[in-house]
Amino acid sequence: MRGPPGDSVEAFEELRRLLLSGEREQLRDLRDRLNNRERRSKDVAGVLPEAVKLSGERGEELVQALRPAVEGSIKQSIEKKPDTFVGALHPIIGPMVRRSIAESLRRLMQSLNQTLEHTFSWRGLKWRFEALRTGKSFAEVVMLRSLVYRVEQLFLIHRKTSLSLLHVALDPAIAKDSDMVAGMLSAIQDFVRDSFATGDDSALEEFRVGELQVWIAPGQYAYLAAVIRGHPPRELRSVLEDRIDSIHVLKGSSLANFQGAAASFESLRPELEACLRSQYAAAKRSGGRKVRTWIAVTATAAFLTAAVLVALRNEIRWRRFVRQLNVQPGIAVTTAHKGWFGPSQITGLRDASAPDAAKIAGAAKIDPAHVQFHWKPFFALDPASVVQRFDKRFVLPSSAQVSSMNGVLTLTGSVPYDWLERVRREAKFVPGISALDDSAVAVTYDADSVLQRFNEKFDPPNTVSVALVQNVLILWGEASQQWLARVRSEAPKVPGIKSVDDSKAVNLDERTFQRSKSVIENAFVYFLTNKDDIATEGFAALSRLPDEIRRCETAAKRIGLNVTLEILGYADAVGDKAKNVDLSQRRAHKVADFLGLCGFESTVLKPIGMGQAVKPTEVGKVVPELSQRRVSFEVVVQPATAAR
Repeated sequence: MRGPPGDSVEAFEELRRLLLSGEREQLRDLRDRLNNRERRSKDVAGVLPEAVKLSGERGEELVQALRPAVEGSIKQSIEKKPDTFVGALHPIIGPMVRRSIAESLRRLMQSLNQTLEHTFSWRGLKWRFEALRTGKSFAEVVMLRSLVYRVEQLFLIHRKTSLSLLHVALDPAIAKDSDMVAGMLSAIQDFVRDSFATGDDSALEEFRVGELQVWIAPGQYAYLAAVIRGHPPRELRSVLEDRIDSIHVLKGSSLANFQGAAASFESLRPELEACLRSQYAAAKRSGGRKVRTWIAVTATAAFLTAAVLVALRNEIRWRRFVRQLNVQPGIAVTTAHKGWFGPSQITGLRDASAPDAAKIAGAAKIDPAHVQFHWKPFFALDPASVVQRFDKRFVLPSSAQVSSMNGVLTLTGSVPYDWLERVRREAKFVPGISALDDSAVAVTYDADSVLQRFNEKFDPPNTVSVALVQNVLILWGEASQQWLARVRSEAPKVPGIKSVDDSKAVNLDERTFQRSKSVIENAFVYFLTNKDDIATEGFAALSRLPDEIRRCETAAKRIGLNVTLEILGYADAVGDKAKNVDLSQRRAHKVADFLGLCGFESTVLKPIGMGQAVKPTEVGKVVPELSQRRVSFEVVVQPATAAR
């Protein structure tokens, strides 16, 4: 049936409301639950306990995730409100502290009673004599005589892998490798099962090794092995079995899923340490023994009083000896043990220059044979030890004195130069010496040593002799200019030489120069009449001149002179004066050219025309004509520095 369009829409909406109203209410409620934080928090609170329980059963992931937040929250709460935690823990900590103090006092009184019983009883005296006789300690004898049983070690061993999960011991020093012990126990059990064809569920429960016996408490995944000394009661086995059962309850899943990591079982250590039990026999008391005990105590007290007096005297001597030993330079005592029934022991450091400790012991009325000295070498830095060490190495001269202060060694008096030089080189090598002060030392010199140093430095030629007189070096003989000049300038620097006297020494270069100069200046080159041609007699003289000129130049350079050779040309009196001057000039140049061809530099040669020679009336006798037609030479010298 058709109607208006508006009626159809309303009818459709009504139909949809009727069909979907339930789902729409659920969706609206779900949206409100998600958007409303209060309702969502209530929903989470309803399932959170069960979720935490299920997470704990599945593993420790939730614990690991919550641990940082919980620890941080507790830390902040303690920092901000510590009184709250103090008030919460006070009911627990107070009784714990009181109980701990009471237990400590009880143990102290028990220990004191045992000490008095063992010291002043006849049994205690017998035990002390036994300890002296056997060489064992008194505590060890008491333990062996009064011990009923003692659990010394416990091993928690995984059955399947035979690995040690946890090991505890009374004395860690005697504990062996736990894995090795676990392997050995497993091997013994396998051997027993294989040898006697027992089932896999059967196990070795106990065995004995010397004074020790091993009790084994088996479990489903692990077993507990206890190493026991003495005679334990059977109740101890029940304790071990209860302990292995509690371990399976606490760590059952970890034992079943063990993969080789034993660190997770460390939390069981208190459980095992509680099984390290011991029991000692109670002391028997009787009235008769008390009387005998007091008699023994009285006799012992009298003996001990006398022994104490003697020991006190010896102790006083010993302490006095140790003090005397410790104040000796170069000795440092680190430990001093007085031996009552054996040799005494002295341990320390001793410098090689220190006095003998045995002599000091004899002076203190202590037998050196009963004292064992254990010294380790060292270098003492006190002034006396440093001076002794220095004297031992260098042997101080009798005319010198030495002192040390703050690492500075001071020398005074008179000492030989060679000894002082050795000290200057090596003094700092002596431990305790960092500097040397020899400013107040008067140095003496040995003439032979001074000359030896001079000869080593200057290597005198065989033609020279030397002597030392009052620190003056005297030279005589022949030597070159270079060697003499070096000696004049450097010899006063040699220790022990103040000045040089070379007045008796001949300068070889000076003598060579003078000889060559004389030869050159006495040589004449003659020429033909009215010519610049050299005569036969002139060639003979001219041929010898080059070598002599070179010799003269060399010697002059050695003595610090520059040489210029003036070549003086002459003509006879015959002829015109101007012509004679020209002729004499040409003759001088003739000789200069010849010497130039011989290798001489032109700057060294100075040709000069002198004109006619001296007239006969001027010299008072007749001058031969040949000697007038000549060339003569003059050596002109000047210092080398002036020439520059």
